[in-house]
Amino acid sequence: MRAGLIVVLVLLLVAVAAQFLSEDAGYVLVSFQGWAVEMTVPILIVLLALLLLVAGVLRRVRQAPRLVAERAAKAGARRTGRRVARGLSALAAGRLARAERLLAKSAGRSQAPVLQYLAAARLAHGSGDAERRDHWFSLAEKAQPEARDAVALERAEMHLKAGEQAAAMNHLAGILEREPRHLQALRLFIPLQLQREEWAEAARRLKALRKHGRTAAGDTALWTVKAYTGLLAEADDARRVQRLWGELPRDLRANQNLALAYAHALMGNGAHELAEQDLRRRLGAQWSSELAAAYGELELRDVPAAIRHAESWLAENPEDGALLLALGRLCRKAKLWGKARSYLETSLGIEESRVGWLELAGMLDELDEKEAADDAYRKGLRFG
Repeated sequence: MRAGLIVVLVLLLVAVAAQFLSEDAGYVLVSFQGWAVEMTVPILIVLLALLLLVAGVLRRVRQAPRLVAERAAKAGARRTGRRVARGLSALAAGRLARAERLLAKSAGRSQAPVLQYLAAARLAHGSGDAERRDHWFSLAEKAQPEARDAVALERAEMHLKAGEQAAAMNHLAGILEREPRHLQALRLFIPLQLQREEWAEAARRLKALRKHGRTAAGDTALWTVKAYTGLLAEADDARRVQRLWGELPRDLRANQNLALAYAHALMGNGAHELAEQDLRRRLGAQWSSELAAAYGELELRDVPAAIRHAESWLAENPEDGALLLALGRLCRKAKLWGKARSYLETSLGIEESRVGWLELAGMLDELDEKEAADDAYRKGLRFG
């Protein structure tokens, strides 16, 4: 604006000088619809300069409200910055009440007030004032409704640190209702569901978590094993067991804990033949003492065939106590008393267990060897 005034003044001076110094200042004639205006060239220059000046003034007047608002906003931002700085200094010095007051006060003029309100809420939470904490959270949600999920996540994390799992789950459930694939909410919500043994809901949320790929791979695998182990244990028919197994990601079907849960679920629902086929296939592909022990729990029509399979594995695993125990149990079911006793006693010689001693005691009872049976029972009870 200042430069414009200088230009206008220079033009005026030139025009006036030209008017008085020039013998022939020239003239300009403007004719329009019967009207005619005649003037010298210097006078035209003066009029044009005045017109430019008036236009500049009008432009500045029109821009004045915006300029005033911008300057006020900058001044407010500087005041807000100073309050935030003082609030952080008070926090560092341990003056929590002052820090909370300054941070909350700075939120009113901040472009991102939710950050200050959340900081104030954390301080109120740290001082044990739940009512004031919730007040700041409420203001944060009102100030920036689009940050509602961020506020809810902060509240959930605070509740979790305080051991208030039900309150945390309420906030996380709200986030997931609006955004079912919210990564951080899923990571916090699923473990809580698993703790409450809400297997089906956890499994449903895990499908959403798996869509994040490698970002959540480690957590997803661990939690999926736990959820489906619980679901398999609760399944009340063999078809349900097989459907659950079909839902599992292929890479997890080789997991030993899940394979064991699957075998027990099939056996628990009377599908021993299906369990035997799966266990035999797995043991043939990769040895597992836990799965070998489960093989001895089978109730089969063709027990001698199962014994032959188990004895074929014994050649490569002669010192495996779990396999010897399984053979002892199978031989007992086939009433092969001598082999059963030999396998059980050899197993107990390698690794004593409650199951092994009680299995031997039960067989000795059947053979009417009461004294030996009582001794085996006592040894078994030592394992609790």
